[in-house]
This record gives sequence, structure tokens and C-alpha cells, in this order.
Amino acid sequence: MRRTMVILALALLLAVPYVSPVTYAEPDVGDTLLVDYGNGTATWYPMTTSGGTLLSAVEDVLDINSVPCTDDGTSLTSVGGVYNRIVGTQECSWRFYIWDSYAWIYGATDGSEKYAGGTLAVAYYPTEDILPVSTPFYTGSWTSFRGDSSGSAVSGSYGPVEAATPLEWSLNVSTGGIYSSILAADGLVYYITGGDYYGTGVNRNPHLYCVDTVNHEVAWKFGYSISQSAGSSEYELNTPVVIGDMIVVTSSNRHVFCLDRYEGKVLAEMVPEGEKAQYAGVFNTFEYAYGTVSGAVSSKGAGTAVYDSGALYFTTSDGVLHAVSVMHSGGSAVFDELWRYPSSGSGTCSAAPSVMELGDRKVIVTAGNNGTIMCLDQKDGSLVSSFDVELGVYGLCKVIPAGNRKVIAMADDGAMIPLNGCTVAVDLGNASVLWKADVFPYMHSVPTIVGNTIYTYLEPSVSGTGAQLPDKNGNMTDAEPGYYALSLDDGHWIWKKPSDARTRSGMTYCDGRLYCVDYSTLAEWPVGGAARCLDAETGDIVWSVRLEPGSNTAYNMCAPTVLDGKVYVGNDDGTLYCISDIPGKERHSTSDADYESEGLAHWSWLLLFSVATLTAVVAVIMYRK
Repeated sequence: MRRTMVILALALLLAVPYVSPVTYAEPDVGDTLLVDYGNGTATWYPMTTSGGTLLSAVEDVLDINSVPCTDDGTSLTSVGGVYNRIVGTQECSWRFYIWDSYAWIYGATDGSEKYAGGTLAVAYYPTEDILPVSTPFYTGSWTSFRGDSSGSAVSGSYGPVEAATPLEWSLNVSTGGIYSSILAADGLVYYITGGDYYGTGVNRNPHLYCVDTVNHEVAWKFGYSISQSAGSSEYELNTPVVIGDMIVVTSSNRHVFCLDRYEGKVLAEMVPEGEKAQYAGVFNTFEYAYGTVSGAVSSKGAGTAVYDSGALYFTTSDGVLHAVSVMHSGGSAVFDELWRYPSSGSGTCSAAPSVMELGDRKVIVTAGNNGTIMCLDQKDGSLVSSFDVELGVYGLCKVIPAGNRKVIAMADDGAMIPLNGCTVAVDLGNASVLWKADVFPYMHSVPTIVGNTIYTYLEPSVSGTGAQLPDKNGNMTDAEPGYYALSLDDGHWIWKKPSDARTRSGMTYCDGRLYCVDYSTLAEWPVGGAARCLDAETGDIVWSVRLEPGSNTAYNMCAPTVLDGKVYVGNDDGTLYCISDIPGKERHSTSDADYESEGLAHWSWLLLFSVATLTAVVAVIMYRK
């Protein structure tokens, strides 16, 4: 019921309605169908019938839109090539949900029920307690690192046609920089700050923030301790992950927290065996195996997690990849480890794992700092393939799925300013290197792959000065700093736009455009301190906008999140920016809203509504009882 009132409040406060050209659905355009793949990707379709059964109505829509599906007579067994699947001991399956005007309610797994009209969802989750994140009020969502379980950095929504100035709004906090991806769902934005190196008390600690995008204020925040094994210079770099009404934080202090994403209430905590919970005795506490760390690691504790097929996947700095179930249980949550690989750690660490198709199976791809790519079966964590990419002195930084068994591996020597680095295309099917280029995206920038094109900011490593890349005719040309579109087939450049902006965070692709932010500060304007939009076909700048208010010492290291005509970016002085085609004055539905920045403020919105609206809410409460 709490969730229903929050969504109602957000919907009524929206000042400007929208219809996304990519993710379909505004309530007044008619009944719609949401297909939620349970991994951060979802698609909306118009309903094409008002009769028959739930199953036949959904299958009619999928057939018209050329989405393959199968059924067992009463339930869907696959949609879009995603089949009911067992991970460990847990089964993930397709479920029906019904929109009751304000929230999703679980319908039935039996599709033989009559369909009499209305908006539906079919969603791929292990239990009916996990509800779809996208709603008709907010069709788009960005639920994990780079958007989905494969880390694609591709948004199915739309961005602003132009960027208005002053920027629509910004918000600054005092607990360090924003290094994580910025998540968004139901009109709420989530991000983690790394902790303020120069701060004292709670300001020194990382914090998870929930921001209300209507009033542009903090709805709630959750702080936790810095890495227990780290030095005082450590920052939190992880991105949380949204799972239905929950948000999960994997932290550098080795603890994993599950919170109610509307209130910020902690529901469960998972800790290394024998270690005391940060919030012992307050809620459910679970243990997991954590081995001795040996050798160099790129991060401490638990790394960024992704969610796919009903399981949470993350690596820990002892070199283990964990698959964990996360379930609601009354007013708390339950963690249950489904499998881990290997059973004891090897002392290497990696970036966020990626989920991809490999033949007829789903696999988890992870990369160690020793230059090894591992491909694990999603079902039980068994090793499908493991091989070394011959990178010399380099360590492996990040692996991006590229379709058709291919991945792109970005590597460097681990230095702040790399002396050695390269980009490698690998065929996972036969463990072969397809091509290699001795250039590297500056400071671990991660590419975005759309179809057969790789979009990235490239800068030759220091020792790679004079490195070359082929053009479309096979002629070798000097690699220079700038934005590139590269062919996935052989690495030749399709277009390049020289720039010294040093885009560290990578690009986000949305509706034929690329969005990125300069790593360089405002002191280097107009080369630095800007958010930019590029045409994906040509590389031409569509618009660029100065990130103000800002400072000459604030660097930008998180990739843009693009949803519903908004672009969200952050910098390392703790400022969140919202860029749109709406000029910068705050849009409040009232000028005297009483808002609590330390707790969930959504309840106070109800005081703003008329008696008629309150009556409607009461009617919904009684209906759902």
C-alpha cells in the first residue's frame, strides 16, 4: 500500500506528461503490455485485444510485434528467447501482473484467467513478491551498472532534443563524489557517494541517496562504514542494483545491504562468516564465505553487482564470484547463496560481471586482474571456458559482451595514467583473439556496443604514443585522443572526432545519440566541464552544456543516465545534475511543501492533495483490502 501511495503522489505531481518514442506507454493512449525481462531491460507494447484469456491476449501482442514466445497451455515458458530457468536451487519464470491504476498487483501464473481489458505485464522473476519496476507513469528505468545485466549502456528511452540553460536542476551533498552509475525508477534517482576524503564523522563514509525528481530533494539516505581493510584514501566506487521494491548495495567493507527503496529501511544484511553485522539484531543477518586475499586487487570487499534470472551476481576481492538469491520476507528480506566460483578465492578481483548468451546457454563473464577471462554457466557456476588473453604486463579491466560470442576486453597496467594498454576483441566460443589495438580508453573508460559498432573515447597510453588504427580502407592512421566509432569486425575506425576532454566514464547510447561527460574540470572549459550529446552516425556534436554550478577541481567519472527526456550526471564534488530541454527553475506543485531530507518525504506529498484526491486514495486502500 505504501508503494501505491508513493506512485500516485509522483504521478499527480508531474507537471509535463510525456510519450516515449521508444519505450511506449502513457496511460491515456490506451491499454498496454509491459514485457520485463528481469535484467534491466523492458519493452512496452499497445494491447491489441480486449477479450480472451490473459495468455492469448499477451501472445497476440507478442506475435504482432514479432517477439517469439512459447507456452505450456496455461503459462508462458519463454519470451524473446528467455526461457524459464533454474539458477542453483531457484527457478525464475514468466509471471502475469495487472495494473490497478496505481500499482502492479500479482495476477496469476495461470494464464487461463479471463482478460477483460486493462494494462498488463509479463515479468521474469523468481517470485510474485518482486514487482516490475517500470510503470505507465514512468515507463523507463535504469536499474543497474550501465543499465542492465550485460552492462550495455544502451537506453531504450529518449533524451532531450536540446539542453536548456541554466540546467533544469542540481543537488549537492557533502559525503564525497558520485562515482557510481545513477539509477532511476518511479521518478526516484539513486546513487552512491564515495565518502569525503577530507570529511569527518559520517561525511567520511559512503552513502546511498534516494532523490525525489519532482521536488529535487533527498528523500532518504543510508550511510555505511568505509572499507575495513582499506587505507584512508579509499573511495566507494560501487553501483547499487534495483530489484523490484528493493535496492541492494554491495560494499567495499564486504557487507551486502538490502533496503526498501521507497523508505530506505534496511531489510537484510549479508556479512563474511564470523563477522559482526553493522546493524546486528535489527533485521535478518546472513553469512557468506570470504577467503584470504592475496596479491594485488583493484578494489576491496564486494564489487558492483548485476541482477539476472532471479539472481544477484558479484565478485569479491578474494577472487570469488557469488550468485545470490534476494527475496522479500514479510517486513524484511532473505539472502540465500545459490552458488559460488571458485569455492575459495584466488586473490584476484574484477569489475562488475556481465551476463550474455553463448550458444544455447546463459553465461556469466568475469575478468581477473591477471588477464584471465572466465565464462561460467549461469545455472550452477560451472566453468564453461577459461583462457588468458595475451596482454603482456597488462591486467584485465573490463569485459563487454558484443553479441555472437564476442566480447571486447579493455586492459591497462593499472596505473592512474596508464603506461601500457590495449583493446582486444575475443571470440568466447573458441577462445581466440579476433583483433588487438594498442590504444586504450583513458582511465578505464568502457565502450558501448550497438549492433556492429563500438563507441568509445580513446586515448593512446603514454608508451603507446604513435599507436595506429586502420581506417575503413585498411590504411593505418595515428590514434589520437577523441571520440571514436569502431567496427566490431576488425577494429577499423568508422569516424573519429579529436578531443582532449578525456571522457573517462564511457558513453550512453539512446535513440541514435551518444551522451557523455568530460572528465576534465570547468577550469579547462570549453574542453572540460561539459556534458555532450553526439550524433551516433557521424560523431558530430548535437549539443554541449557547461555543468554549473560547479568548480575548477570537480572531475566527472560516472556515465550519463538517459531516461524520459532527462540526462543525469554527477561529479566528484558530490553534485547531481539533471539536464533537459526545460530551463533551470524548479517545478514544484506547491511553494510551501514541508520536506524532510533525512527520511522518506513521499508521505508529506499527500498533505498537498485535495479532499477529492484523498478520497480516491482511501478508495484504493479499501479496494486492495
